Amino acid sequence: MAAASSPAAERLSVWRKVGYASGDLGLNVYWQGISLFLFFFYTDVMGIPVWWAGFTIFVASVWDGVTDPVMGAIADRTRTRRGRYRPYLLFGAPVLAIGFVAAFLAPPGLGGGALIVYALITHLLLRTLYTVLAIPYAALSARMTPDSSERGALAGWRMQAAALGGLTTAFATPAIVQLMSQIAGGDPRLGWALAAVTMATTATAILWLCFATTSEPADSQAAPAGRGPGLHDILAAAAMLRRNGPLLRVFVAIIMASLCLAMMSKTLLYWFKYAVGNEAAAGPALAVTPLVLLVMAPVWVAVARATSKRVAFLSGCAIACVGYLSFFLLPMQAPLAIYAMLAAIAIGASAFAVMFWAMLPDTVEYDEWVSGDRQEARVFGFATFAQKAALGLNALLLGVLLDLIGFVPNVEQSEATLVGLKAIMSLIPALGAAATLLALWGYPIDQRFHDGLRAKIAEREAALASTHSAS
Repeated sequence: MAAASSPAAERLSVWRKVGYASGDLGLNVYWQGISLFLFFFYTDVMGIPVWWAGFTIFVASVWDGVTDPVMGAIADRTRTRRGRYRPYLLFGAPVLAIGFVAAFLAPPGLGGGALIVYALITHLLLRTLYTVLAIPYAALSARMTPDSSERGALAGWRMQAAALGGLTTAFATPAIVQLMSQIAGGDPRLGWALAAVTMATTATAILWLCFATTSEPADSQAAPAGRGPGLHDILAAAAMLRRNGPLLRVFVAIIMASLCLAMMSKTLLYWFKYAVGNEAAAGPALAVTPLVLLVMAPVWVAVARATSKRVAFLSGCAIACVGYLSFFLLPMQAPLAIYAMLAAIAIGASAFAVMFWAMLPDTVEYDEWVSGDRQEARVFGFATFAQKAALGLNALLLGVLLDLIGFVPNVEQSEATLVGLKAIMSLIPALGAAATLLALWGYPIDQRFHDGLRAKIAEREAALASTHSAS
């Protein structure tokens, strides 16, 4: 049996970990901008009806179902002197910045159906450009080290950087919008546009830093033979899901987590504006979750090392579920009480972010053992699609639910509407946390299991090499 490479040879320097993690900081400026503010921007700034706002985000997420696996196939076929995945960070970053600014523009003179069409087109463009960077970036982690423990540490660093990006975006965006609106003479539309320019410029610089501070090993494999990217890549991704049981469990978990847990973050702005009556207090509330993630990411990495990634994930699910139920049962009118409850929820929910990205690279080796092919970008593309598609369904569901509870933007809400809003932002996430726990209950890959996979793959490769040399 071929020996696995030594841990010393696989250990990444702190500099390389920080360099890789910085990419998620830059990407989270965009992702949190989309997740936290775009729905609110559509309804309360652009003036799009809530149902159409949700439908627009849903359509863009369905589009991700096409672009994510195709982009994964493109990235897996890429061979350059800079590597497979890093060139996308270099050349895609400034183009993504332009797409982000376009999505947060509210062109004067547009209204009604034309405004909805503009929102849809710019959102589709933004999602496509985001995919071009996000899929190769995520797959890069599997190229940087084959060691499961190091990947867990890399995911922890990455989530700390993501938390810092989320924290900065959540806390700073309302303040930047307010400042820019004042500079623009009180026009919130122009304020949002100028804020988007500020955020996009910052993110581009950070993504270029990630490119400059990371590297990939020399390619020992030629680009996969066969047809170029297309519909067959989507079908191949579906076949991968059928044969890869651990990936299927992670896939289901991330769908349920993204579909349900995002209800809280998307409705916090509404809760503070209409239930608390203090819209300005929403900024610190949105910053609580990434701040806790910043602190808890290394804690969950340590828990995973002491037990397993599965145990860490399930523990987080249980904590978050209790927190969401408590949010619904308690008054939740005072900002400080809300901040404290959000922090308790975030302690559990932070495990989702860290363990999802720590588990996913390990499913690459499982698929390589089952199929004989190693396709990091396709695995990450399929899983990222699951995340984004679920968030699109979340936006569509939120639009429908807000209509059902009688929500109308920029007017005082009835008591029944506020109770409905509280149920949306707490009971649905509690259900998602419970469903995620069930999906990952039988996840099989721990450190010993993964070491065995790598040894079997190495043994098979050695046998194939011996057969070829003999022939």
